[in-house]
Amino acid sequence: MQTQQRPLGHRCLPLILAVSTGVSAQAQEVGAASADVEQQTDSRAVSIEEIIVTANRRAQPVTEIARSVVVLDEFVIRENLVKSSNIGDLLGASIPGFGAPASVDISRTLTLRGRTAQYLVDGVPLSYNGGTGYGGFALTKLDPETIGRVEVLYGPTAAYGAGATGGVIQFFTRRPEEGDPVDVRLRFQATTPTAEFLDSDFTSYKPTLTVSGDVGAFDYLLNYSYDRQRGVIDGEGDLANPVFYGYTNEDYYFAKLGFDITDSQRLEGFYSFNEFETDRPVTTLTVQDDGRATADIVDNPPPGGPSPLSPFNEKYFWNLRYTNDDLFDGALAVQVYGREDERAGDLIDLRAAAATPTWPVGWPDNYVANFKDEGSGLRTQYSRPVGERWNILVGYDQEDQERASSAQVYSLSPDFDQSGDIGTVVRDGLFLFPFELETWGAFVQAEYRVSETVQVAGGVRYEDVEFSIGAGGRIFERTLGQDGAQVSRPGGSGSNDGDAWNIGVTWDAFEWGTLFANFSQGFEVPSLSQVAGIVPPDQELRSNDAVTPLIVDNYEIGLRGSTGAWRYSFATFYADSELGQNFIYDPVTNAGEYNRSPQENYGFEVVLGWAPAPEFDILGTFSWNEGDFDPDGDGPLGEVPLTTLDVGPWKLTTNARWSLTETLGLNAQLLVVGDRDRAFDDGVDLYEIDGYTTLDVGLDWDVLQGLLSVQMTNVLDETYITPASQTYIGNPLFAPRVAGAQGRALSVSYAIEF
Repeated sequence: MQTQQRPLGHRCLPLILAVSTGVSAQAQEVGAASADVEQQTDSRAVSIEEIIVTANRRAQPVTEIARSVVVLDEFVIRENLVKSSNIGDLLGASIPGFGAPASVDISRTLTLRGRTAQYLVDGVPLSYNGGTGYGGFALTKLDPETIGRVEVLYGPTAAYGAGATGGVIQFFTRRPEEGDPVDVRLRFQATTPTAEFLDSDFTSYKPTLTVSGDVGAFDYLLNYSYDRQRGVIDGEGDLANPVFYGYTNEDYYFAKLGFDITDSQRLEGFYSFNEFETDRPVTTLTVQDDGRATADIVDNPPPGGPSPLSPFNEKYFWNLRYTNDDLFDGALAVQVYGREDERAGDLIDLRAAAATPTWPVGWPDNYVANFKDEGSGLRTQYSRPVGERWNILVGYDQEDQERASSAQVYSLSPDFDQSGDIGTVVRDGLFLFPFELETWGAFVQAEYRVSETVQVAGGVRYEDVEFSIGAGGRIFERTLGQDGAQVSRPGGSGSNDGDAWNIGVTWDAFEWGTLFANFSQGFEVPSLSQVAGIVPPDQELRSNDAVTPLIVDNYEIGLRGSTGAWRYSFATFYADSELGQNFIYDPVTNAGEYNRSPQENYGFEVVLGWAPAPEFDILGTFSWNEGDFDPDGDGPLGEVPLTTLDVGPWKLTTNARWSLTETLGLNAQLLVVGDRDRAFDDGVDLYEIDGYTTLDVGLDWDVLQGLLSVQMTNVLDETYITPASQTYIGNPLFAPRVAGAQGRALSVSYAIEF
């Protein structure tokens, strides 16, 4: 067998910013287009007009798209994954308008332009409409080793419907290798902090095996990864809180099969499964003056440890898709999918926080939470040209989902710290309210070529939502002054329906640039498992504003293009809704509640790239967004800022590549995250966000019949706390979660393909 190497020379940064009127296409539709883009981005000579992206659920040239889009190809994905296998870090470091990297596997603060993003894999939703809240785990369901391409569509969309008021982030799985019945790829990645170099307690590693190929009309891709994550050493040389960053062992399994029925018909499907277990050592936590929770490993832990419970997480999703590209001069696609996520938590020990004066009366000082999410759906669509100027796309989508969660409070024994005896369950209740949700939607999208330089696109979607929320009492809800009697809220059901429409225009006004403008509406069900808690126990859910969907109106204008060695994109936006979904802290009780009130978001993104020579390329991005709401619903917007859970600080990124030879290349990435204290000053947040700067450098080297990648992350060894972690500052309930981010660390990856 002969090793296949990918030459390093003549690489251009494959981050593409454009503008689009729809949403990323599903996997089969992107097929040839993805391959074209991945091939084109290895050459500086590619002009922006030649780039193919997938909007309106079908492949389109970027010049026909009327809203902002980001495309990341496999090269960018692989380079970032050398440093971290966390998908959120990849998106945060690469995508303007997206939250700063959180360094943990939750979507807390990872909004897109201050609104919710919908995550999909080859058209399969990973995020749960009405159930994700601020701590969703959508990005943990997918092994980053299986990703071949990422597309980000900014702004609400009618093409995919509910759950995408901020935009759509779609992951396209890797395509099998063609022309060979068996292609084997081995990759090993390891990361170790320089402060504790190669110490087994702090060195993470991940081996991956991928086998793919095609045999006649069949093609396949099989992938297995084992991800062993160890402790994080921050810039001060301290072990960051292992409860926040985890000590986990995770197995990923992925299988993708395809069959070409005819030249125009194809059947394709995949199955993805992953599970993890926690393997953290026994530690003692200390909260530093700056809020960081640091830990020390206990040399002689007590028998059983302080928490003998064994948390686990099992996730799977599957997809089956049929396409016919020559049906009555059009293209048909039918897709069915399913997913399930089950998690059993570890014991949360809050005894130290419960000793503070502001601890809410009746709240438990320890608990264990468990979750189960299920979903299934159907997508159908048909597109065809009509004459020489029109393209029409019609479709129907349906999805059912269900979420349940419970929690148990234990009676810890007096010698718990020594014995690990958790005692018995003294209270059992809901952690979040369970719910069932059924949605269906039908849509029509159309494009009209007015002239050689002007194109108009638009469409409408009708959406119907049926929901049912379970009754019960949460372990955190206790009625004051009634001997701690637990609140039990009634369940309820309801329905909502409505339409959302969009229209956009592109104008090739200059040889070097295209102007665009669009209006789009988005539809989102609120976090039913959360907002039901703000409805008084004696009120019905059906008619309450708490469960009324969000209808978001979004306006965007911009300019993008390229000339010579330069490429650029600029976009500014404004979005508002009569009802938002905002979280408000109470500084007296250190608790919080969801608030449904008028909301607005606004901001801009700038991207500038320069490739003066085939061997060198640099790309910079800057994004700023803000937002306001009216908690009383009776005043003008603009007076009360949104929490940093929604609106992140400004962010600047700079990425540079330099190919020294055909086999050796250098790269550098600068990330600057700004301050944000507006919400803190106005009493909305208990914390203010302090900015920071990180610098990563690395090299790629074609050597020993494979590709060796070396990255030094946080070269400046800066001590900082990510915005996701800073949002816990000021609340004694969550003080142990304020963990410092990774200090200087060395990451090495070696991949060989044969």
